[in-house]
Amino acid sequence: MKFNLATLTQGVALGMVLSLGSMAAVAHSSKTITLMQLSDLHGKLVPHQEIFEGNRAQNYSGGLTKMATAIKQVRADSPNALLLMVGDTTHGSAETLFTMGDAIMNGVNSLGIDAFAPGNWDFGHGPRAFRNRFAGGNPAGQLLPLPPNNRTTLSATRPPGACPGTPGTGPGSGRFTCNVTAATFDSVAINLYNYNEALGKMGGLVLPQYKMLESNGVKVAAIGITTDVVPQQAATFNIGFRFTMGFNELPGVIAEAKAAGAEVIVVMSELGLAKNLQFAKEIEGIDVMFSGHTHERTPKAIIVKGKHHHQTIVTEAGEDTFLGRLDLVVENGKIEDFNWKLIELDDAVPEDPAMRAIVDADRATFVGAGLKCHTFGPGGFAFGKGHTLCTDLDEVAGTTQVTLQRYNVLEDVANNFMVDAFVAAGRQADPSLNADNSLSTTNGFRFDNVVLGQGTLIGDGPATASGDISIGDLYAYYPIGAALALASYSGGRLFDAWEALLNNVFDPNPYRQRGGWFLGYTENMHLDIDLIDLPLSISYPGRILNLTINGKKLDRSKVYTLVSCYPHGNPIDEACRTSGAFNFRFMTGIVGANGEIVGPYGFTNPVNPGLPILDPLRTPVVFQAAPNNFVHPVDVLRGYLASNVVDGIAVGALGRVNAVGGAPVSVCEPTLVQPIQGAGPKWLARDEVGPCGDDDSNDD
Repeated sequence: MKFNLATLTQGVALGMVLSLGSMAAVAHSSKTITLMQLSDLHGKLVPHQEIFEGNRAQNYSGGLTKMATAIKQVRADSPNALLLMVGDTTHGSAETLFTMGDAIMNGVNSLGIDAFAPGNWDFGHGPRAFRNRFAGGNPAGQLLPLPPNNRTTLSATRPPGACPGTPGTGPGSGRFTCNVTAATFDSVAINLYNYNEALGKMGGLVLPQYKMLESNGVKVAAIGITTDVVPQQAATFNIGFRFTMGFNELPGVIAEAKAAGAEVIVVMSELGLAKNLQFAKEIEGIDVMFSGHTHERTPKAIIVKGKHHHQTIVTEAGEDTFLGRLDLVVENGKIEDFNWKLIELDDAVPEDPAMRAIVDADRATFVGAGLKCHTFGPGGFAFGKGHTLCTDLDEVAGTTQVTLQRYNVLEDVANNFMVDAFVAAGRQADPSLNADNSLSTTNGFRFDNVVLGQGTLIGDGPATASGDISIGDLYAYYPIGAALALASYSGGRLFDAWEALLNNVFDPNPYRQRGGWFLGYTENMHLDIDLIDLPLSISYPGRILNLTINGKKLDRSKVYTLVSCYPHGNPIDEACRTSGAFNFRFMTGIVGANGEIVGPYGFTNPVNPGLPILDPLRTPVVFQAAPNNFVHPVDVLRGYLASNVVDGIAVGALGRVNAVGGAPVSVCEPTLVQPIQGAGPKWLARDEVGPCGDDDSNDD
């Protein structure tokens, strides 16, 4: 099979309609089908600021309300179009954090999704919420009861009377009966298994492996692969689950789908672009790979030549500000031609009125006259008070003079400003901390809201951005219920942990890539790294050439305090994915009149060990570790912005991570952010050209 690649197109405005006349002439018996790719919504309900190709700043782009417009327009042009969704959906905003993902479910349920492959953050509200939402409850089919604090959380977003208390006067009576909103679409995954924690035994699949669909008389198998990184996240996310990469399962599922009559095989995979490209090269029979997780934008499809010269169309559609459209010409069960468009949901795209009404109803308690206080129940478990928000999400928290975004692999102003705020708060909590013995890091998250710097020209002007950072923007950068902690480490433990994380990002073997960006570091830190010549090997211990704290070389035997995040339910020796901590303390604040936490800050020891255990009924229980007045990252960011403007010079300045010799560029498509082939000497790469196949794979 050989595609006519002359039909490839760049990203286009929504108003431009695909003309199939541009495709190469095909036989009369051929049929054209349309697939839409919806990726990594991350809880984005309403439009926000964005930067598109050509550094074009926009003020009101993306969100579920504009996504609905784009989907309806594609369907108007191609009534048989299929809508396939992959990646993180129920996480990434304040609205989804405080409703355990519910705030977006009414909206996505109304989109008419044909199949969905869950992302790693769809597990972020705990196993009960995931099973009830996507899998119909527990393996026996019954809905799992949510803990009381999470029922209370959900009840704050429901109409009066929608969450009655349980009857009677015995234990559990009077508690809200709310549960999460279930998906009305089918979720699929070949690599997610039940796991009996008590017996240590793997069970069957949690979700169906694929869904057979039909478009214009063509049978399409939509095969799902969920993430394989959940076990590396908070321990509470994957209790009762086990994950594989799906490599061993996929060939058999493809064969089964073809035997069932599938003419087109579409794999929706949350493994990330590098792994998905390698899958396309090594596993025969994938016609289309809709990739998620890495948030890459592919205005041009990547064509992978795999075994027996079978070619796979691989695309990734960014986040909520893009909708992918793939038109396929299918003849006798083979793809003869295709056209891919990455549709930009920019300021010119109108919001869909019906979706706007749904979204406004789901946000009614977060903004405006209907504002209520919300509390997040950590990890879906019944411990602690949680984190409380009583402030309007549209309220301005501070100002930035430079654009905030999190689209760089190594370093960006957004992460730098946040960790500077964290370490400043930590030093306030413990006056013994200073620039020589304390620092902060933040995870290499990709989710965010772009916040345009003050005076940035919007589009072609004349309007310019205000630089306002809203409360909602802050939660888009930190939409997890983590607590801030002070944790002691040896310098050697920190160095080794950061070296390992750096190698996860740039490992030349795509199957070992985690798919995330590097960490953010504080103003008192500087790293020189080599990504080109030095691999992790016996001859040289790693890629970090030099690491200084306050101008002094990091001392492997010295004790440093890391001010960073603690995911509730994890062992008390880990902060910000870095284990080996001791003298673990939680940052505390004052509980205000409305329940929100404010400064000045102090610290206290853990309430309990925080380890997941098995109760007498042999079901997972997690103890409370953080005190009720724990400090959330957004609490600190709000206080910091009250007296600091983000300027990119003193606050959030770049230059903390220096790539000696430069950073590598992705093979196949140089515009990709993370180098899909990793980094290091050419001899270390998996093959000479990289994961996109033979060097003629992009020829006509």
